[in-house]
Amino acid sequence: MTTLFPPAEAFRTHWLPVDGGHRLFVAEYGRPDGVPVLVLHGGPGSGGSPRLAGLFDPVRFRVIVPDQRGAGRSEPVGRTVANTTAGLLADIDLILAALGVGRCFVAGGSWGATLGILHAARRPAQVGGLLLRNPFLARAADLAWFFGGARQRHPEAWRLWAELGAPEAEGAMLPWLADAFAHLEAPQAGPWVQAWQRWECALAGVPAGAPPEVDALFRRYRLQLHYFTQGCFLPPDAVLVAVDQLAAARLPLRVVQGLADDVCPPAATRLLAARLPTGACRWVEGVGHDPFAPAMVEASMAAWAELSGGP
Repeated sequence: MTTLFPPAEAFRTHWLPVDGGHRLFVAEYGRPDGVPVLVLHGGPGSGGSPRLAGLFDPVRFRVIVPDQRGAGRSEPVGRTVANTTAGLLADIDLILAALGVGRCFVAGGSWGATLGILHAARRPAQVGGLLLRNPFLARAADLAWFFGGARQRHPEAWRLWAELGAPEAEGAMLPWLADAFAHLEAPQAGPWVQAWQRWECALAGVPAGAPPEVDALFRRYRLQLHYFTQGCFLPPDAVLVAVDQLAAARLPLRVVQGLADDVCPPAATRLLAARLPTGACRWVEGVGHDPFAPAMVEASMAAWAELSGGP
């Protein structure tokens, strides 16, 4: 198949309380007695969507799409208190236990791929296989690239940051941006949110589209800064170390990478691919960070068929 399955209504939703005053929203799609697939959204803070379930045949699979702490419909939205990578990984354990899932496939793109890799390394016996798209390695080099390093490749998008006074020195933009967002209130955040959205879209290779929803994006970007200024609460190279563990365990894994992605560039994914068996990665020409680009959907579905033994 080269198109997503049609979006469907969730057959069941859950509100799951976790520590720190958070409540997680979890939606289930497809077949209640189907093979379980856990789908982890990007961000941090982007939130889930019924479209993320569209890769998986609803006749065969039970697709579980949680909103992470502070993201999507989880409450309180944008909350940074008690919101760390360790907390998100603990939430995966809690979600699967609450839903009675002992073993499942895991799928995720970008930051969702980060969490999928880390979860699988912690719980390899509980993961039937991993489908990853444009994985984010969460290294200092990846953050430096996104926060300023890519400006020579996207000068027009950088112009909006420059007009706000963004520093060009290596490593200076992230702390500058964190300080600015710490002192901004949503009513004054419009130019900052617009600059970030235009920059993100340029690196992702997608149109900027309509003017951004300032309040929602402001909360999401503040949550991202909470993670990024702390190195995603991970030791250096933690994701690559986890990939080494998965390779040693021979856990089935497929990676799909857009070659035009400057959010999670192919150069980083090649480091990951070098640790995996030959043929584990599919490289998609002319596609950036968009999970729903037709060529990305086609490659993802082909990779999923290999992983799951069918469409």
